[in-house]
Amino acid sequence: MQKIKGKVSGFLEKITTERFFYYYIITVMLLLPITEFFVELHSERFTSQPIIVEMAGYVGIFAFLTHFVRHQKIKYYLSDLLYFFLFIFALLSAVFTINKDATWHGFYYDEWLFNFVAYFSLMLAGTMIEDKGMRKNIIAVFVIVTVIQAVTAALQTCGVFLMECYYDTGVTMENKMAYGLIQHSNWYAGLSVLLFACTSGVFLFTGNKFIRNAAYAISMLCFYTLMSAEARLGWVGVFAYILFMAVSIIVMKIKGMEKEKLSSITKRFLLLIVGMAAIVVFVILVCGKITSKVQQTSAEISIADSYAEGLGTGRVYIWKYGLKSVPDHWAFGIGLDNYRDVFFTSPDYHEGMFTQGKGHNEYIHYLVTQGVFQFITYLTLIIYTAVTGVKSVIKNEDKEERFINWIFLGMFFGYAAQALFNSSVVNVAPYFWITIGMCLTKKNQHYFGYAKEHKAISKKA
Repeated sequence: MQKIKGKVSGFLEKITTERFFYYYIITVMLLLPITEFFVELHSERFTSQPIIVEMAGYVGIFAFLTHFVRHQKIKYYLSDLLYFFLFIFALLSAVFTINKDATWHGFYYDEWLFNFVAYFSLMLAGTMIEDKGMRKNIIAVFVIVTVIQAVTAALQTCGVFLMECYYDTGVTMENKMAYGLIQHSNWYAGLSVLLFACTSGVFLFTGNKFIRNAAYAISMLCFYTLMSAEARLGWVGVFAYILFMAVSIIVMKIKGMEKEKLSSITKRFLLLIVGMAAIVVFVILVCGKITSKVQQTSAEISIADSYAEGLGTGRVYIWKYGLKSVPDHWAFGIGLDNYRDVFFTSPDYHEGMFTQGKGHNEYIHYLVTQGVFQFITYLTLIIYTAVTGVKSVIKNEDKEERFINWIFLGMFFGYAAQALFNSSVVNVAPYFWITIGMCLTKKNQHYFGYAKEHKAISKKA
């Protein structure tokens, strides 16, 4: 009996270590595209990914319950508190949903309670990774995911399909739009913003010539597929990322970053811009893409005064119905990921009316489906991540660690911008939540009581 207790105790201790959380993260990252590839070989689509993320939710909540119960004297951080609130408000949203069947048994591209638990757990797991080698390896896994997704997507632009796209099949296949292993061109564009920011970040900051050249090639391939997805939200994400990098370089110049390294980063950044411009020209002139989207944007703007709801391919229409439901379900939302119910419960609803299961704005989606408390919690997390990430880049004295933080922060800003027009889905969202966690690694945060403790130490000194 004593041996069994010892083994159980040892097992529980292992699943609360930094190494366990590291393997937890990279396992989810790799399983999502790899399993999708194999299920498509067997004529299935979008079946493994929701289940993998759900299982990650069960593993994550068990690991963190064990962690907090076994280590009661550990230091606590704001990210720990936000994890708790995110879980509680998601649970309350699921419990008080107006449509229990949709919340607890929906599939299609719905997100289940334990999909959300997986997101939150992957974020918190990221905060546990302080080892520089592990953090670099997670970036390497992001690059591997980029290669898998971008190669698949590039073949699709040439008419080579592993299997037809699951959503919006006709228009996607006919126009040879990139969708990778994600099953929708919009979702792929959102993910590719994150992946492009990662691979181009490696190109900008690495000191290894071979890695630099490889990263440039991969980032250009990724950017080509991003543009070939023909999703304007991807353009928004890339613009935000490029703007972030330009401002970052200016700030680091003001802060006195060593001239030689900053000059190298600036030159590479300009080379990145040149490569992106060349790809845009190629996609327009050779592939015949993008121009239709520019024309669509122009047409939407021209009718905005008379039909504002048509902006963003009907996104304003979707947002309007969602926001109108908030006063009646302000506390915990209309129901966890049940956005479609805002149409069914509207007094303006009639049979045959267009409805949508996603808010096409992740922030509005959280507000409408999970309520004001969760919305505030999520926005607090986003703002806290941005502030913490910026400080970690500016103030970090370890050059290599600074560049790691810089890469993750660029990924964060790019994805956060495109999320204004995109939807959270189980085969993309985990990567963003991992990115948040990597920006919030605990050595970049201050624990509760830090100021008081250091004030006392300074007084003694």
